[in-house]
This record gives sequence, C-alpha cells and structure tokens, in this order.
Amino acid sequence: MHCTLIVCTFLSFCVSFSNGAACKDGDHKGENDPKSKDNDVDTATGLSVLLDRNDGKTVFDCCGFIKQWEFYAKKNTGTVHFQVWRPAGTSYSLVGENLYTVTSGNEDKEIKYSLLTANRIGIQSGDVIGIYQPGSVIVSHKQEGSSNQYRTTTSVGSLSVGSTFDWSAVTQSNNRKYAIRADVTNGNNPSITNLAATVTGTDATPIGTLLFTLTVADADTSDTLTTTMTTTTSLFNFDSTSLQVTSAQQLPSGTTTLNFQVTDACGSTGTGTLTIVVTNVPPVIHNLPYNTDVTEDQTAELQLYVINATDTSEYDTVTCSIQSVSPTTSIFFTKIASGSLYGIYIQAYPSLSYDSVNAYTLTVACTDSKDTVTGLFHVYITRNNAPVFTNLQASVNVTSKTPTSTSIYTVTSSDAEGDQLYYNMTCSSTPCPFAIYHSGEVRSTDSLESYTVAGYDLFIYVYDGTTLVGPKTLTVIVTDINSAPILTNLPLSSPVSVSENSALGVSVFQVSYSDIDTSDTHVILATFSPSSGGSIFTVDSTNGLITTSSTTNINYESLATSTVVVNVHVSDGTAFATSSLTISIMDVNEAPVFGKTLYQITGTEGNAGTAVGTPGFDVTDPDNGATQKYSIDCPEFNMDQTTAAVTLAANYDLDVTGTSSQVTCNVSVSDGELTATSALQVTINDVNDNTPSFGQPSYTFYAQPNEAVGSVIGSIVATDADVGAFGTISYTLDQVSLGNEYFGVQSNGDFYLKTGLTTFSSGQTLSLTATVTDSGGLTDTAAVTIVIPESTTAAPTTTTDRHVTFLEDPKNIAWLSAAVVILCGIVCLMVYQSFRFGDYSRLARWCQRSRSKKLQKPRNHYRRTYYQSPRVRDIPELEYPSPALESDWRPWRVRTHEL
Repeated sequence: MHCTLIVCTFLSFCVSFSNGAACKDGDHKGENDPKSKDNDVDTATGLSVLLDRNDGKTVFDCCGFIKQWEFYAKKNTGTVHFQVWRPAGTSYSLVGENLYTVTSGNEDKEIKYSLLTANRIGIQSGDVIGIYQPGSVIVSHKQEGSSNQYRTTTSVGSLSVGSTFDWSAVTQSNNRKYAIRADVTNGNNPSITNLAATVTGTDATPIGTLLFTLTVADADTSDTLTTTMTTTTSLFNFDSTSLQVTSAQQLPSGTTTLNFQVTDACGSTGTGTLTIVVTNVPPVIHNLPYNTDVTEDQTAELQLYVINATDTSEYDTVTCSIQSVSPTTSIFFTKIASGSLYGIYIQAYPSLSYDSVNAYTLTVACTDSKDTVTGLFHVYITRNNAPVFTNLQASVNVTSKTPTSTSIYTVTSSDAEGDQLYYNMTCSSTPCPFAIYHSGEVRSTDSLESYTVAGYDLFIYVYDGTTLVGPKTLTVIVTDINSAPILTNLPLSSPVSVSENSALGVSVFQVSYSDIDTSDTHVILATFSPSSGGSIFTVDSTNGLITTSSTTNINYESLATSTVVVNVHVSDGTAFATSSLTISIMDVNEAPVFGKTLYQITGTEGNAGTAVGTPGFDVTDPDNGATQKYSIDCPEFNMDQTTAAVTLAANYDLDVTGTSSQVTCNVSVSDGELTATSALQVTINDVNDNTPSFGQPSYTFYAQPNEAVGSVIGSIVATDADVGAFGTISYTLDQVSLGNEYFGVQSNGDFYLKTGLTTFSSGQTLSLTATVTDSGGLTDTAAVTIVIPESTTAAPTTTTDRHVTFLEDPKNIAWLSAAVVILCGIVCLMVYQSFRFGDYSRLARWCQRSRSKKLQKPRNHYRRTYYQSPRVRDIPELEYPSPALESDWRPWRVRTHEL
C-alpha cells in the first residue's frame, strides 16, 4: 500500500513536472507595463496575433491559471479575444480564450480584466499568449526589440476552444512588443467530496457489484482531474473514468480500507478514504432435528440421513461433521452423499446391542469456515431375534458314484425379522467332498469315487447378520465305498542320487504299491517340480519304474535346480494315493572342448618374446565356473596359459637354412583334470631384416679410352643375408656427374662398359656411386672410381710433354739397385752352398727352370687381375694387347718443354 502511494505521488509529480512547475501567485507573462507600449495599432481587420517571442516573455513556463489580463486599448472599440495557444507538433491548439469588450470612453487607457475562478484559463509550460480582434485593432504595440517577436495573420478567425491552427505557416515578424500582460496563479486544489465514507456488505456479494461512486471537484472548473485508487488489492476494482468501486472477487468477511487520490493538471492533489466492511452470512441446516431406527444386527455400512445445509454466499463451501455423540462412540461419521450434500453414516460391523445402548444422540455441525451452526440427529436401536433351524438334525444316504456338484440335501431355517440368512459348515473328515451354500443347499464338491471314507458328519450354522445359531448335524452315509491303493515304499528318508550324463533310459527308482481291491487296474502317473524334470525323467505308467529320459541327456549346468521332486500318483480309477520322491542330480566334471580341429595364426620372424598372435579358440566347458589353461607342444613357441597368446620361445629367423615358415603344433586346454587337444598352424612371415651389402666401401677399375662396349671391367658383387623375396637385389649407378650412362652393372655384379669412353682423355679419373637395393627397399652404396691410364703412343712433335724413361726416375733407380744387390746375394749364396756341400743339383734345376720359362708360350694378349680387400687396394699388374707391348709407354712421365 505504501509502495502504491509512493508510485502515485511520483506519477503526480511527473505530471506536474511535464506540465511545468506550479505557477506562483502574482507572476505574469508579457509586458511589465503595457501602457509603455501604446505607440501604434495595426490597421488590419480580423487580425490574430501569436506572441511566440524568442526571449520567452510571452511563453508560459509554469502550470497554473490566468487570473487577470492587463492591456492598453489604444483606440477603437469592440471585443478582444485574449487567447492561450498550445504547441501540437507544427500546429497549435486553442486551449482557451477570454473575451473583453472595450466600450466608448475607454479608448487610450490601460485596462485590467480580472477573471472569475470559473472563467480562468488553465495553462501549462510552453503555452503561448495570443490575441484575436474580430473588428478593428484595439490593443497597441511598440516597434522595438530583437528579431522574431510575433506572428500576425487574418486567416485564423473565430475558433472554438480545442481547434487547431498551423502557426508555423505564418512568418514570424520582428521588432514589435504588444501592450498585453497575463497575471497567473497556481489555482485551487482538487478534492474528493464524498470521502471519507464507509460501505457495508456481506460475503455473498456477487462479483462486479457496485459498492460506491466517488465524487471529485475543483474550483478551477476548466482543470483536468485524474482519480486513482492508491491501495493495492485484488478484492476491488476502481474505474478512473466512472469513479466507481466494484467487487472483483468473493469478498472475505472483515474490514478493508481503500485510499484514493485526485490530481489536477498541475499536480495538485486531494485524497480520501473509503472503508468497506464485509460480514459473513452463516450456513443454515434445513432438516434437523431428525431421528431414525437401526437394528442391532446391522453389519454393513449404512447411510442414515442426508443433511440439507446451505449458505447464501455462493462462494462459501459448507462442510458438515459429527461434533459429538451421546453416549460417546465412533461408529457414526459423515461424508459426501451426493453433490455437495453430506450424509450421516453408521460404519460396517458397528457391534450394536439393544441391551447395552438403545439410543444415540448426534450433534451435527455445519460450517462455512467462518461460522458454525449445529443440529441434533437421534438414532434408535431395535432388538434382533435369532434364526431357527427347521429340518435339522437329519441324515442322508448317497452312493459312491455320486458325481461332482450333486445336491444331496437342503437346510431350511426361519427368522422373525425376515433377515437375510447365511449358512456355513465344518466337516468331520478332511478332505470333505461337501459344501453348503447360502440358500441352504448342500452339494458334493468332488466325485465320491475317489474317497474312501464311509460317512461324514456336516456341522451346519445359520447367521442372520447378528446372531450365529448352530451347529446342527447332517450325517451323510456313502454306500458301496471303494478302497484306495497305498504307496508302500514312498516317501523315502533321503533323496535318490543320479549323476549327470547318466545313460539314457537307466533305472532310477521302482515305485511299489498295494490295494485291497486286487481286481482294480492301476495307473501310475507323476508330476515333476520343477516341470523341466519331466524332460529328463520318465515314469512307466504300468509298472511304476522311474528312469532317465530315453532321448534327453542330463546336463547339470543347464538345470535351474539340482533337485527334482517327483510327485507320484497311483490310481485305481476311483481312488488314488499320492507321495513324492526327491532325486538329487550330482555334478560330474566334463572336459573342455575345442570348437575346431585346426586353428591358424600368422606372425612375423623376430627375437625371442616377439608376439606371434592369439588364436581365436572357441573353447566351451560344460562346467560352470571352470578355469581353463592352455599349452602348446612346439619348442619354438610359448603360449600364455590364460590368454593363449603365442610368443616366440627363441630367435626365429627364416633366413637361416632349414627354418620353416609354417609349423603345425598340438595345443591343449585343461580344466585341471580333463584335457582337450586341437591343432594350431603357425605361419611365420619373412621380414626384411637384413640390408644388402657391398663387399667394400669403394672400388677402383682401369679402362682404356678405346675399351670395347660390353666389356666387363670389374665386379661389385653385393650380398643380402635375407632369403626368399627379400634376398633379391638389384644394382643402379649414379652417373649424373658424367653426363651419360657409360657403365652398367649386371645382375651378377659384373661392372661393364655400356658406352664408349672415347670422349675421355688418357689419365682421367671417373667417379660414380653404385647402389644395391633389395626388394624390401633397403640399400647400400659404394664409390666406384674408373682410371683411364696414360696412352703409350709417342706424343706428336707439337706436344710439350714426353714420357720419362724407367731409369730417369730416381725412385726406380733406388729400388732397382736394392733388388740387384739382393739378387746377387742370393746367387752367391746358392753357388757357395753348392761348392761347400758338393751338390750342384739345385743350381742345375734353377738353371733349367729359368730356361723353361723362356720356352713357354706367350700369355693371352689381354688380361686383368683385380686385388680386392675390404681395406687395402693394390695397384693391379696390367698386361695389354700386343700393340701396347710394342709401344714405348711408361707409366711415369715428367713435363718437358721443347725449345
């Protein structure tokens, strides 16, 4: 409520602020002294003037009322319209006007025109003073001031209040001030004239009912008033236009205070309070007191009476209850009977007794949750008389051939109150093949042929809902009774044990029985618990032999339970005997089984411990919870006992001669006692694990410039320890630096001339790189150098070079001298020994050998000898064709210059 008051006050302030601050009494707009502007008058007729001066002296800046006009009537007589214009976009709206008639004799005078309160024009901030003179101009002016002082036109004419005119279309003129002044006041406060007030009503008041109409007033009759309810409530509505207060919902009883506020255009306010008092209309019980009778043998829940209680308020809900009972009891209660009406009820089996309490007084209370009314309801208990049997005691004979549901007798009874009678019975023997119905009829519930009892006493009772009478006896005698068979060896004191996987059709137990009626034909049947036992055991209906099934083997692990109860029934066609036999099925360990006879895995060669793979063994073990362990009989492999993962037991290298790429092993799985075997074929794939290798890091060969194309000038044979596909190698030569492919390599490693070397000079050295690659992409390289020896042909006379002779080289002289000395020493030693020992045979053999060498045939005209080692390369001894031998070539030369 306080928040609403604050909001409304704030809104009033906003209204006041938007219309301008309240005017102060005595303030004015226009000229302080209108008489000082009495210089001139306009000559036009029907002239309208809008004084929208830029300095604001003729534009109102507050909210209030004009209480007096003061002007100077220069000349002429007639009516002057003193106007107030309010901007509305580009147009202006005529807010109000006061008319004053200047009569003869008042010319050339300053006139003060005081306004009655009812005639005052309400102004707001931004309103502009205007003058309309229908006839000749009366109000004077003076030519002075700054620019944009006023607008004049004869197009406006006489307008009614509220009309608009587009003054923006009229050009603003300069340097003129009119002899007019408007005195203002803040006006009067509005009021709510018929508050405070109090309104009364009931909680039955319909929604939308008019409760009160406010009356507001303001001495300033032209003022615009706004009325609001400042109290926040959902109970009442207020229409700010009609000023009516109406109910918004069901009114609760109590007092509500509503606050109202009236506000004028300038924010002046008046308040008032309306008090609304709501009283409750209590409910009315229309049909109490009242009374009813109940018999003491009442057993069912019973509705005694329906209470008619109403409330004139359609919004109130009436509820009724038992306020008290005399004497005190809890057997009575109320609940909805139909619609919104409550009923008085007595509970089921109330245990009424006429002799103990024969009357109850109930105080019934009905309430609309605000007020409660009460009424009395009397319950009188009436006495009950016991029923009487009319045809018992009695007896009846029946044959043993009596079928099911045969009527053998009807019991009759009487009751003084005519109560509904109910019959019940017990029997002298169990089971009892008879039953009595509420009609009193006794019927057989089974065929009597299966029973061996010769007679039954039926003890019968009758009940009227209060009193149970009996028992009275009905004796039933069964004639020509049959003797039932007897099972002689069942039940057993302990279960019969049968092992799983027992042979089909093997005997388990022989049922024995006896029967006094030796001529009877007997049938032996059995039921099994659980019923699945019937699939693994059978009973011969003729001789009673229980055996294992002839078609289904016993699987312990697939059984829901290891115990099967066989319920045996032996029947003679009329009577039967029943007993049970418990069979305990014993679990037997069963071997695990491989799903296949051969499994395969594939791996790669490698070092010991390398994983080969895990076979996809599909091993099944009928024994639940059995743990399997795996093993393998091949020494080359290890197998994880749990996962069956296969690893290499030792280094496995297919490059080693005799190593097989496929091995078939025996694998075993064991549950700790029993074992199953299968075959595992292990395929080991070759791995490119050896890099091809040249015999040495570099090779040097010699070739003449005129060497024949296709000639083999050396060998760069490489080897690869891999066998199979990865042991296949190929050679390539990098001859990019030579500018052509001069050399090639055959698959056997022979290095041959592919293109003639005539473009090269003697003494040049050619370098290239040889690469060997296996089929797996592994490579090795070696540097190859080809030396083109110096030519032995004499140089032309124009050359500046010549070959040095052997003896011209000091190095040759040095080693040759040493060799001659050594040779002479050897010869002298041999001669000395020959003479010393007198043995000249050695000397003779040496001489013969030397002679024979001279007689040997010359060697082939062309031969090359290569000396290769991984680290040392010897300069080869070269022998050349005959033309070369006949030349004067020397491998050593010095540069000389001919003069």
